[in-house]
Formats: sequence, structure tokens, C-alpha cells
Amino acid sequence: MNFGELIRIERELSDTEFSCRFLITNEVFQARVMSEWREVFADTAEADANPAWCRFLRRSPGGPGFVCTVHDSNASICREFRCCVMRIYDRTGKQAGKVGGNQSLISEDEHLLQVFREKVTGMESSSPKEWLEKAGRILSSAGYRVVVYDEG
Repeated sequence: MNFGELIRIERELSDTEFSCRFLITNEVFQARVMSEWREVFADTAEADANPAWCRFLRRSPGGPGFVCTVHDSNASICREFRCCVMRIYDRTGKQAGKVGGNQSLISEDEHLLQVFREKVTGMESSSPKEWLEKAGRILSSAGYRVVVYDEG
């Protein structure tokens, strides 16, 4: 699920800033908790109960899945790693978004974000495959081209 056991916090610079090392590559990076995730990050109960988790990983308070509370300053391996089950393209063929294995959308396309929030988030399904099929139909009917990489 994450690189938690491979990221070591070497120094806590403040409550929200840390000097870290990615143990495989020996990369040193400064991790800063993003302002919108500071309250979520402050609650350490679940992370403390799961010591193998990345120290910066938290459950998404707004729905299913998880969030990286230091996404803007995480290790390069985290930024480069892409677990993607679906890519979504707009009418011009430009990638408008992608969906990770946790059914979360990454996009800057406001219309896509709205459609996803209103019609896909929280959608019931009996399996990951059914979820992908339903989400694909919804997004296609909203004018997007959907490519599924993982049949669930």
C-alpha cells in the first residue's frame, strides 16, 4: 500500500516538517505536511496502530481511500510511482485525470471533478470490476474517453 517501512524520519524539525530518508535510494528529502491536511495528520491513532504505514499516510476524511499528507514534498519515488486503474481523456484527447486503485480521482479538470464527486464517489458496486464498469459508463456519458488498465 505504501513505502512506509522504507521512509525513515531522521529529524523532526517542527510538528509539520521533517527531514527524511528513503532507504532504498538513500535520498534525503524535507517533508512538509500540507496545510489542508494538518488536522488529519495530527490524529495519529490509526497510524500508531499500523506501524508499517508511512508516517504521512492517513485515511481520507471525505471518503474511501487514503491521502498523502506531504504530497507536495514527498520522496521522488512516491511522486513517480503511479498505481493507476483508469485514465480519463477529454474531447481533445488530453489526459484529464486518472483513478488509482483506491478509487480516488487525480485531476485538475473542474468538470470531471464535479461529475466524479456527484455521480461516482460513494457509488455502490459488488466488485472492483463492476465499479470500474459503472464509473466508465458515467464518465463516458459525460463526454470523456475512459481507458481501464485493471479489470479489478
